[in-house]
Amino acid sequence: MTSISKTSLSERVYIGIFGKTNSGKSTLLNYLTGQDAAIVSPIEGTTTDPIRKAMEITDFGPVVFIDTAGTADETQLGKERYEKTLAEIDKVDVFLYVLSSGDDLEIIPKFKDKPVIYMAMKVDTGEGSQILKAFAGKNPIGVDLASTKSRDEIFSKIKALYKKEDLTITKNLVKKGDMVVLVMPQDAAAPKDRLIKPQVMTIREIIDKGASAICTDLSNFETTIKSLNKIDLIITDSQAFKEVYEKKPSDVKLTSFSVLFSAFKGDLEYFVESAKVLDGDIKNIIIAEACSHPPVDEDIGSVKIPKLIKRTHPDINIDFARGNDPIAYEKYDLIIACGSCMFNRTHVLSRVAKAKEAGIPMTNYGIAIAKLNGILEKISLPDEK
Repeated sequence: MTSISKTSLSERVYIGIFGKTNSGKSTLLNYLTGQDAAIVSPIEGTTTDPIRKAMEITDFGPVVFIDTAGTADETQLGKERYEKTLAEIDKVDVFLYVLSSGDDLEIIPKFKDKPVIYMAMKVDTGEGSQILKAFAGKNPIGVDLASTKSRDEIFSKIKALYKKEDLTITKNLVKKGDMVVLVMPQDAAAPKDRLIKPQVMTIREIIDKGASAICTDLSNFETTIKSLNKIDLIITDSQAFKEVYEKKPSDVKLTSFSVLFSAFKGDLEYFVESAKVLDGDIKNIIIAEACSHPPVDEDIGSVKIPKLIKRTHPDINIDFARGNDPIAYEKYDLIIACGSCMFNRTHVLSRVAKAKEAGIPMTNYGIAIAKLNGILEKISLPDEK
């Protein structure tokens, strides 16, 4: 079994530490993790970029703590640091807000309806006691650095407030005893000697479900399927959708890694509905990829999808966003996101919510490619219920 300590950051619960400058955020991170993960200093603006520290909370699971730069930063780079702090909000599942004297809590509304746990540092001093009294209505936890009691109280509150979803990648499409064929062409952007993350995660889940996974590339696909007496499902890389659909047995279900991740990470129903705009007259599209690797000649996001789109929309304008690049939603007729294996689900759903709020359709690579190849209605979609 894979060690839980090796769980990737995108599959962990994100716990963000927020508050004013010098409120004790970095001290709290070090206290919770039991390590000197962040530099602690009385100098304002010590924390610049967000600091991430992965760990496991007993009887809860893998998490990643994010220590953010403080708000009300009056240093020369304060505005830039504040923007980076705001950019972390979309990724966070649970907020730990460190209170300080005279705090106006102005950032709290930006957390929307996500759980917030308030805490006061320096409870061994008069300042900490005053903070506890001033914000008694928020039921803050007083943090005693000399004891593990406060840590246990914080962890217990996290467990009580955040209920983890029991999500699977393949959902109803794979069951015990199934034979699944995975078509995995390795393009130039794929890491040498390694499979990409969605492939690894899907293979592991298939095995954990008691099913069998047969992996091949497109050149060996026909030979592989002819050698098998039983095939229950074919999962392909989306860029090979058309070729695999044309060569597969007519009675065998077909989906793609990206389609599976559209339900695992995002909003499958919205993605499918949004893809319909590709039939109409659209002018501006943005293609958003979670990875920040430089594009290559056969890159699916920067080369292959635009080529498909321009077959029917030759004059369309296509922009690109990579990694955490901000998206000006209102500028576009459609947003096409990758499978988002490098983003946590909360981050993806935050982007979906912003697209819906702006009234902008949003889909992902697999759904868009199936639509552009005229097979979206013919592939198998995971049941989100």
